[in-house]
Amino acid sequence: MSTFYSKPTDVELAKHTPLLRLSSYMKMYGLQTDLLVKIDAFNPLAKDSFSKRAVIPNFDRVIFAIIEYAEKEKLIDKRHTVLIEPCFKSGVGLAWIIQRKGYKLILTMPDTMSKKHISLIQTLDAIVVLTPGEKGVEGAIEKAKQLKDEIPGAVMLEQFADKVPAIRKTGDIWEYACENVSILVVSADTEPAFQAQVSNLLAFLKERNKDIKVVSVKSELNKDKAFEAPEYHIDETVKVKNEDAVIAVEEIAITEGMIIDMLAGAVIHAAVQISQCEKNFGKSILVVLPDTTERYISTKLL
Repeated sequence: MSTFYSKPTDVELAKHTPLLRLSSYMKMYGLQTDLLVKIDAFNPLAKDSFSKRAVIPNFDRVIFAIIEYAEKEKLIDKRHTVLIEPCFKSGVGLAWIIQRKGYKLILTMPDTMSKKHISLIQTLDAIVVLTPGEKGVEGAIEKAKQLKDEIPGAVMLEQFADKVPAIRKTGDIWEYACENVSILVVSADTEPAFQAQVSNLLAFLKERNKDIKVVSVKSELNKDKAFEAPEYHIDETVKVKNEDAVIAVEEIAITEGMIIDMLAGAVIHAAVQISQCEKNFGKSILVVLPDTTERYISTKLL
């Protein structure tokens, strides 16, 4: 029976995305593990629910929680507040949520972002301020802080992120992982404003399942130290070369008919390496996949 939602901002839309068993891919490699992927591209706007570079799922829930905390504490209001955020891959998600919440939003980002990505953000009524690409996300952060000081009523969400209690009801991926998954494989990259919530949510997962192992994947694509996720609650870190990520992207397209991007390819590659370790035979491994390649075709990510 279908479930109906009253409005597109219902967080349930961002919460329940499919879990897929990579049966053909597992068969090709002869894996003796159960390899599952969470397809977050099935969220509203075909975006990952937690930002492209984030280590945690349910990014939308984190943003909602931060905004609602700030509103409850009367730190922001729709008439006078301008939200300013530096971003890299989370811009579409931020713009979607904040536009639905009724706030003005200015996003700073490197000028190396794809034109399609920028256009989507602007369609959601956000103002985009581009910074020199060679400065990376650090340049975007610097510009955001400058605008915050110059614009009356401007705030940055990272001011409140570490004050928001850990979100206890975190969605279907955590419910499933707590009961069935032995190893969770995620990207090691997360945007600076949400690193406190990363730690809180991973701590929550470990509270529910003390035996689960969390593996973070660092891709060569990430050259920006501002994106390095907190190491708390991470059991192992795996580094993946760009060429290995590309091979995984091509193999998934051929075996499963899915189009993923290189960051997702890096996580898939790492999951295969983990699966081939004899100590992991018979275990269930869950991989979180962000959005599809389509949004980044105009960049050099492929």
